[in-house]
Amino acid sequence: MLFHRQLPILLVLTAASLGAQETKEPARICLAPPTAQMASGSATEAANAVKESFTAYLTGPSLTISPLVARLPSQAREEAKLASCPYVLFAALKHERKQGSGMLGRMAGSAVEATAWELRGAVPSGAARVAANAAANAAAAAARSVATNVKSKDEITLDYRLEAGDGTIVVKSAGKAKADSDGQDLLTPLVEKAAESIAAAVLKAPR
Repeated sequence: MLFHRQLPILLVLTAASLGAQETKEPARICLAPPTAQMASGSATEAANAVKESFTAYLTGPSLTISPLVARLPSQAREEAKLASCPYVLFAALKHERKQGSGMLGRMAGSAVEATAWELRGAVPSGAARVAANAAANAAAAAARSVATNVKSKDEITLDYRLEAGDGTIVVKSAGKAKADSDGQDLLTPLVEKAAESIAAAVLKAPR
C-alpha cells in the first residue's frame, strides 16, 4: 500500500525532471568586437557585418550570442567573465585587392537573401523565430554592404578563435575565399562554415 501512495509522487518528480531537461537554457557565447582590414570600403561596416553574420548563425533554440563592448582581448575576457559568459569569440576579417579585377559580375543580393531565408526556417516559431528573423535581416544587409566593395579576384580571409572562460582555445581556424565576380558575397559562406565548427564544439561540451 505504501508503494502505491508513493507512486504518484514519483511520477510528479519524473515529469518535473523531464520538464527541466526540455527547458534547458541555450549555450551562451560572447562576441568580442570584430576587427576588419579592407582594401576598399569601410572597415567599420565590415567589422559590423562580421558581428551581424555571426549573430545570425549562432542564434537559435540551443545557442545564444551576446556582443561585448571591450575591444582589448584582455578586457573582453574580463567583460565576458563578469557577464557569466562561458565562451568568448574573437574574429578578424581581411580583404585583399588582387590585380586584374574589373569584370562586372553579379551584384550581391540574391545569395545573401537566400541564406537569410534559410536561417529564418532553421528555428521554431515564437520568440526564437523573431530573434532569428531580425538577426538574418541584419546579417543580409551587412553582408551586402561588404560585397559591394568586392571585385573579381579579390580575396577575403576570416580568422576566428573561440576561447573558454579559463582562456583555453576551444576552436581556432581561418577561412579564405576568392571572388569570381564583382559584388560576390564571400563573407556569408565563410561565417557559416566557422559557425558550424563553433556550434559543434559548444553544444558537445557538458553544461
